[in-house]
Amino acid sequence: MLKKFFLYIFFLTTFAFVKGQVLNTSPFSRYGIGEINTIQSAHYFGFGNITSPSSEPQYININNPASYASFIKHNPIYNVSLAGKSALYNSNYNNKQTTSSGNNFGLNNLFMGLPITKNWGLVFGITPLSSQGYEVSSTVPLDTSTVSYIFKGDGSVNKLLIGNGFNILNKGDTTRISLGLNCSYLFGNLDRTSTVVYNNSNDYNSRIQYRSSLSGWGFDVGLQVFKRFKTASNNKLFFNLGVNYSLSSDITTDNDFFAYTFKYNFSVQEFPKDTLAMENENSNMVLPEKLEFGLSIGKIYKNKRRWDIGAQYSSIDWTKFQDNSKYSSQSDFPMGAYSRISLGYRLSPNLDWSNTNKSLLSKSTFSIGIHQTQSKIIVDGNTLIQNGINFGVSIPLLSSRSLSRVNFGVEFGKLGNLTINKIEENYIKFSIGFSLGPDTRYDRWFRKRKYD
Repeated sequence: MLKKFFLYIFFLTTFAFVKGQVLNTSPFSRYGIGEINTIQSAHYFGFGNITSPSSEPQYININNPASYASFIKHNPIYNVSLAGKSALYNSNYNNKQTTSSGNNFGLNNLFMGLPITKNWGLVFGITPLSSQGYEVSSTVPLDTSTVSYIFKGDGSVNKLLIGNGFNILNKGDTTRISLGLNCSYLFGNLDRTSTVVYNNSNDYNSRIQYRSSLSGWGFDVGLQVFKRFKTASNNKLFFNLGVNYSLSSDITTDNDFFAYTFKYNFSVQEFPKDTLAMENENSNMVLPEKLEFGLSIGKIYKNKRRWDIGAQYSSIDWTKFQDNSKYSSQSDFPMGAYSRISLGYRLSPNLDWSNTNKSLLSKSTFSIGIHQTQSKIIVDGNTLIQNGINFGVSIPLLSSRSLSRVNFGVEFGKLGNLTINKIEENYIKFSIGFSLGPDTRYDRWFRKRKYD
């Protein structure tokens, strides 16, 4: 009965995901294919997004497919999360002349993790790769009147994923070496409009609409090494090393271009006048490769993690991004090399699971992380720097022996610097996720029963 419930929830949320996506409200999402989604897991989001070396059976980590090999046999995991972003009141995009704010919240991802054998795990699901959502306007004087320039964009690129992870060496709790591969189908739509509106009602306004439908394939490979050892003081420590690499992707685009003039009736209703251009073309985009590597070290007590610290480095050379459509204005939005350094710390305060008098929070895992990022965004020849701090908590659900968790993560960050760049975006990102799994003692799935 529980298995049917899990499958029902999975397909229901899959439908909901297709019908409604997390939108963006940042003007910086105009660059490339939009703002890249960094919230792949609510749990690891609170850990500073340190995912390359991370591998735990109660969480799904799609950033490094080698982690799938850590699933416990007969104990699948279903993961769903919601995420949002809010620009804070003091964000500034035009040297203190204008301010901007926006909020969005919606379904972020859903995955199912299946342990096929002791050394083989499989994951499938869907998540946004990027999102675009902006509205920028300016009004300037023209003779005795004014003219307004309005730029809008929305849409997202999604990733439908299936991946496998294998233990190529498994010595139980002492040594493991794992390899993994993700295969992703990328699809979505990006819509952009540019409008010129004259304050004089006798003048014709103009608008350009540009829509791109994208589809293509992406591949990720990953490696993880786990080693447990004892120190001179007889403490049990563990060491994790992870590397993951995303190959460059060639994305097919179907582009529609439509330009026309119009007038407003009583400044409200729009009346189209003449079609200036209407064309369709097939083109392509090239997404650059991505490299991440990280390590973590921590303490084990009674076969459970007591604490761990981690570090990770990420790199994407966005100068290699190509949009080969003849309608693209890529040169107007130049991008540079992206790099990110993250540090994180996690603590599990109480490991006495058999004590029912303890509160759930006393059995929860708490995490904190910081990162500094050289973003892909270039403004006036300067690369924008991003800084952030993350907090998270993972709370057990159902029973002390269940793999089920509810995970909360939040990030406070700043992109750009008002003094240096004349642009500064202060924001808060947040996520809530549910990792649902059967009781490890009584409800193991995909196990052949000896008695009916």
